Amino acid sequence: MSALRALLALRWQMIRSPGVRVVIRLVVLLILYLLVMAARSAGFLEQAALETAVELAPQAFLGFGVLAVVAPLTAGGGNELFPPDQLVAYPITAKTHFLGGLLLAPVNLVWMLQIFALVAETAYLTKGGNAALGAVTTIAFVLALTVLGQALAWCVAGLRQTQRGRRGVMVAGGAVLLAGLVVVRTDSIDAVLDAAPTGAVVDGIVAGASGELRTWGVTTGVLLLMAGIGLALGWRSCSWALRRPGDAGAVREARPVNRRGARGGPLRELIAIDRGSVWRAPALRRGGLVLAFLPGVAAAGAAIPWESLIVMPGLVAAGAGLLFGVNAFCLDGSGAIWLASLPHDQGLVARAKTIVLTETVLAAVLVAAVAGSLRSPGSPTAAELSAIIVSGLCCTAYVVATCLSMSVRHPHRADLRGPRDAVAPPGALALASARLAIPAGLIGVVFEVASTSGLWWLPVVLGIPFLVGFAAWLGRSLRAYDQPRLRARIVQAVATG
Repeated sequence: MSALRALLALRWQMIRSPGVRVVIRLVVLLILYLLVMAARSAGFLEQAALETAVELAPQAFLGFGVLAVVAPLTAGGGNELFPPDQLVAYPITAKTHFLGGLLLAPVNLVWMLQIFALVAETAYLTKGGNAALGAVTTIAFVLALTVLGQALAWCVAGLRQTQRGRRGVMVAGGAVLLAGLVVVRTDSIDAVLDAAPTGAVVDGIVAGASGELRTWGVTTGVLLLMAGIGLALGWRSCSWALRRPGDAGAVREARPVNRRGARGGPLRELIAIDRGSVWRAPALRRGGLVLAFLPGVAAAGAAIPWESLIVMPGLVAAGAGLLFGVNAFCLDGSGAIWLASLPHDQGLVARAKTIVLTETVLAAVLVAAVAGSLRSPGSPTAAELSAIIVSGLCCTAYVVATCLSMSVRHPHRADLRGPRDAVAPPGALALASARLAIPAGLIGVVFEVASTSGLWWLPVVLGIPFLVGFAAWLGRSLRAYDQPRLRARIVQAVATG
């Protein structure tokens, strides 16, 4: 634990700006305030809404469980306090690595939103009873699922060290995806949700609130036991994964490669380089695949109504921007110096990043919207279709403009060689996720309200000022990159740190 405290203190000291430290403290206070407000929200709901929320409690807890497992899997074991190559000379144990990733699990906007939902659901389930006992069960559930998710992620990371293990993981992932598609196609979602073990967790929370200590004690005890088992398995699996040698040296790296055809101009060449950089980075490739399938499958499985599909593009676009957009120039890495020495218009580098980022965000929004519409009940109105399309375009424009602004003004060094590499430090990613998701969600809410008018042209009229404003913001960032001094600082940051 002393090593973990030292690493956390070092990470805090590396935040040089006093303003950033103040913002982080304010964000923590805001989160605590929102948690208190979520716990008090039961008194403000009408009886019908309260009954509906209680009925959906097992699904809310199941959603958190899925997120707690999927998030560390996509990160190859969870987030990192420091890249492994910076700690290789220090006696950092596997337990410290595992606990560091576990502590960084809350540095995720989606994870935190799920916590708000669980706190609110706990307040609804325990209304009029002993809320403290119900809260203990919820905390035990969150701890157990988060720890087990981290442990499973390290097991998968160890298996992927060999070619046979990678094939096994790929087969298992394909089987899970196929099973999900079968459940969706056969309309068995309700049966699966009813059979989910989170119903027992909800029963334990209700039992604690009503004073049935035996049921509450058994449920909470099992969850705490799962958390303890997860810690033991996590330490061992992390140690095994870090010690296990990979088979990269056994694979022949030198092989014939067909020469890529010349593109029609410098801009197209730079776009091809950026696309290849995204696909070659293991962390970005894995995150992109998850982003392409998970939101769409989740939207289709939940049978989201058409009015809710208007808000969804903003959240999906924010997730796509976090893939690499918040630090887009890190795709060049050390090659940024080489690119800066080429005799082309240097502004083309930023334009290429903008085009690739726009493609990524727009593709994620389109896939999620199309997949979500497959099982949406009823038929959409013309106003709802118009709102969905305009919301997707406006949220994409906002995310691209915000990401390029952050990339130009706050570049970071990122190698992107391993599956756990991130495009920015954990704190910067957390702040960026809030900066992207909250305004994008509010934009979706604006168009959702506009769709209730029944006028198909109203979302279009409202969307024009958004698009014009975001285009102007994007243009300012592109012009800022044209300044030699600022461009040199970006090249130095992404190439050498």
